Amino acid sequence: MGRRGGTRVIVFLVLLILAVAVGAVLATLMVRDSGYVLISYGGATLETSLWFAIAAVVVLVLVIYALVLVTRRVLGGGSAVSGWVRSRRTTTARNRTVRGLMLLAEERWQEASDAFQASAERVDTPLFNHFAAARAATEMGRFEERDAILKKARESTPDAAFAVGLVHAELQQSAGQWRASIDTLGPLRRKAPRHPVVIKRLFEAHKALDDWEAVADLAGEVPKDGDADDVQREIWRSRLSRSRHSANAADHARRAWKSVPKKLRADEQLLLDFVDATSTEAPDEAEAELRHALKGQWRDAWVKRYGTLDADPAKQLAHAVAWSKRHPDDPALLLTLGRLANATGDSAKAKEYLEASLVREENTETLEELAALSTANSDAAAANRHYRRALELKP
Repeated sequence: MGRRGGTRVIVFLVLLILAVAVGAVLATLMVRDSGYVLISYGGATLETSLWFAIAAVVVLVLVIYALVLVTRRVLGGGSAVSGWVRSRRTTTARNRTVRGLMLLAEERWQEASDAFQASAERVDTPLFNHFAAARAATEMGRFEERDAILKKARESTPDAAFAVGLVHAELQQSAGQWRASIDTLGPLRRKAPRHPVVIKRLFEAHKALDDWEAVADLAGEVPKDGDADDVQREIWRSRLSRSRHSANAADHARRAWKSVPKKLRADEQLLLDFVDATSTEAPDEAEAELRHALKGQWRDAWVKRYGTLDADPAKQLAHAVAWSKRHPDDPALLLTLGRLANATGDSAKAKEYLEASLVREENTETLEELAALSTANSDAAAANRHYRRALELKP
């Protein structure tokens, strides 16, 4: 027996001895003198012994105490029942949420939405249920239903209004609603101008809409990732494209090109965009830029474009002939030589170059050049043969 157990035994024995002593004293007193109690109320009287009266009072107190205990137990039991009911409802709601997650993973959108919405008001995190239900509605193309669910999300958790807006924009973008997402992100941008997710979402929306001017404005703020060069490339392509359709196209393109980062000037398509923007008003400048680029990198697309420039065909042909010493069997260069020879009026040499190119690489571009040359030389049979073959090669 431990120390605490021994103490309890001693206390019990002391109390027992005291109880026996008190009982003995009371018994002695009751034998010596029972006493009496007289109660008078109105015309009625009640007389009894003192000890009976004391016993009656003790019993009455015990009865009242027992009633109080019973009442508290009953009321406490009701609270326990209601608590059990609440606990049961919470458990059911939690199980429905888990069920909704499984349905969402199985892409059973309607059932998932029903499960999430049915349990949203009885879980500790209704925001999660609303977000999941909104996603399911988006997947079903029910955008009005999605918006209504997200409105409930804002109402259930007012402090999460900003997060609800971000989720709304994300779901809109996943559904291809780019312009709508910009409207959603506008207030968020005003509230948190430097928030990285807001900026990134706006950036993606404007990029999807080919609004490269807006993309350029956001480019300095958007979080950097692996496609930063791609973004910059598209921005400059957009600017060069706009300059091509403006008055004084060459001047606008020239200013834009000077601002292009050096590492992007070697981009194949970006250089072609500059050439396209300047070839009409400043063909000599376009020719010089393209020829300079070919000294650094030899690219088929640039070589072919060189043959279509209308600058000085004789001068261009001389440069192309010089290149042929280093690239004698290049089909793209032979095609360009054929075009330039034809532009200078030497159709025989043009045919020779074009046929040499065709031997090395059969493609629709060379066949169509030969067909056009044959037509100009009144060789209908050869022209038809080349056109027919070109059609056969087209997908």
